[in-house]
Amino acid sequence: MLPTALIPVRIDRTAKKRLAHVLDPDERMELMQQLFDHVATVLSAAGLETVALTSESRTGLNGVVSEALASCGAPALIVHADLPCLAVSDVEHLLDEPGDVVIARSTDGGTNGLLLRSLISPAFGVSSAHAHASRARRAGLVARVVDIPGFARDIDDPASLTSYGASFLPRHL
Repeated sequence: MLPTALIPVRIDRTAKKRLAHVLDPDERMELMQQLFDHVATVLSAAGLETVALTSESRTGLNGVVSEALASCGAPALIVHADLPCLAVSDVEHLLDEPGDVVIARSTDGGTNGLLLRSLISPAFGVSSAHAHASRARRAGLVARVVDIPGFARDIDDPASLTSYGASFLPRHL
């Protein structure tokens, strides 16, 4: 059974605040729309039903994901919307990994993809790959942390924007 893909995303004038000194609010919105469209297209091409989660403002990322998981249940795949290099082969690689909880680690130790065949509470934030693995193991589940190129690199700061996001730069830059 294929998981439901959940994409937490903020496409408004507050998106990507860490890029505020290089992109204005409209440019950040355009960037996030392009990145989200890319990720959603990849997940759909991989055969997954995709749901955008957009109400982070009230409950934060972990709250929004928890609410969605309570509705859709397992299996679920949470994928961040800012992955410019994500490809169908990356998604297939993650789906082929064994385990109850499979964590696609970002280059900074975070989690850019979280495959939940059994549910755990999300722990997105600093060092979340380790936190997700720990939560799964404490629950008696098999957890795997994997490094998959398309999940590893996200756009969170000006360096990552120029390194991997050239095709996602707003059109007039």
